[in-house]
Amino acid sequence: MVDKSNGKEIPVVFAIDDNYAPFLSVSIQSIIENASQDFYYKIFILNTGIEKENQELLASMSEKCATNVSVEFVDVADRMTEIGDKLHLRDYYTNAIFYRVFIPSLFPGYEKILYADSDIVFTEDVSKLFDENLDGYVFGVTRDEIVPTIPSFADYVEQFLGLNRNDYFNSGLLLFNSKEYKKQNVEHRFIEYMLKYKFEIAPDQDCLNVLCIDSVKYIDPKWNKTPMPELVAGEKGKELKAIHFKMKFRPWKYDDILYQDVFWKYATKTPYYDMLLDMRSKTTAEDKLNDEKAFLRLIGMAKDIIESDKNFLRLQKANAKRG
Repeated sequence: MVDKSNGKEIPVVFAIDDNYAPFLSVSIQSIIENASQDFYYKIFILNTGIEKENQELLASMSEKCATNVSVEFVDVADRMTEIGDKLHLRDYYTNAIFYRVFIPSLFPGYEKILYADSDIVFTEDVSKLFDENLDGYVFGVTRDEIVPTIPSFADYVEQFLGLNRNDYFNSGLLLFNSKEYKKQNVEHRFIEYMLKYKFEIAPDQDCLNVLCIDSVKYIDPKWNKTPMPELVAGEKGKELKAIHFKMKFRPWKYDDILYQDVFWKYATKTPYYDMLLDMRSKTTAEDKLNDEKAFLRLIGMAKDIIESDKNFLRLQKANAKRG
């Protein structure tokens, strides 16, 4: 059991391929440094085959830095075999974004489990998240901060997905209530929806929102803060609990990212520090321009797809009439 009243284990799950190992190392280091000695932190890394060198480097972090943190690799290749090539992906996404839906069935012994994207850096002890009362809720989540600020994304959420723009949540941080997740059969329904519909902008996140938005508890947004200047105006970095270096806000690429000092504070102590520095040194002005163009293309895609024949909301209504 992971609830503080019932046990001492704090399970934290990540899902990566080899490309994300360097960023995950920073997240792991941040968990280690903010960990309480009152708990044992079990970090599980879902994958379908990680190079031995990356496994050894990531595992060594807990061995060298902490006595109450462990790192374990969990192969989900069998789970992905039948559906992996049928799931719709966009741009830089890999099948790793889908691994999280298997978490409750992979770890049946836990009542609560924390999933985090590998580009999240924690500045607070993650055990505090487990104090959240999730009775009747599938997830503890934070609202997506970017969607309401960009009209095309907001319109996409409302006119394509049929959801309120201000309730749409980010799936990069999910506190699972395993009992409720299984009760609502989310894993099966997720796969069913992903095979039936095409969610173009944020595939897994869109689908989880469609399925679970009425069964989530919104937690303190400081547990999943995007370092976008417009979103953190007036806030002090030390008050944040976790920073999500997503989309174009990548400190390993650019030297003008808000709260990059937090990222590098932990990165310096990882076995990937030199690699991360090398990544940033090789990023060019052209790379930054291309990232900006990609972001603008995504905004344009969100606008265009609303009127397409792939519109989830219209398809769902049509299916309901036929059914």
